[in-house]
Amino acid sequence: MKSKSSIAAAMVFLIPALALAGPKNCANLRLDQPVTVAGNQLAPGQYKLTWEGSGPDVTVNFAEGKTIVASAPAKLVSIPNKQEAIETAAANDDTAVLQAVDLRSITIQFENAAPGAGN
Repeated sequence: MKSKSSIAAAMVFLIPALALAGPKNCANLRLDQPVTVAGNQLAPGQYKLTWEGSGPDVTVNFAEGKTIVASAPAKLVSIPNKQEAIETAAANDDTAVLQAVDLRSITIQFENAAPGAGN
């Protein structure tokens, strides 16, 4: 009986620990040029991306420090990438529109409504 109690107690503590070890829903992003995402202009700099939702449809938040400066709808695509990169397209006014962020294990594809932005 004691061994069953020990196993049950271990399961109670192990299951929450495994839940916390789930997939990471954040990444760091460095922009070398201004880009537009979901109608918001992001200046060059360091941003922390966090996404909400289990996918494939998520909302991605762009934060500078603790301040969220932009949010955008996106799709998570399970594509392993050899290197991390960003994908942009030129809008009609020649501004760069963020199309995707390629991470090691996934690609975040943004649903941009900017006129003239290609996919």
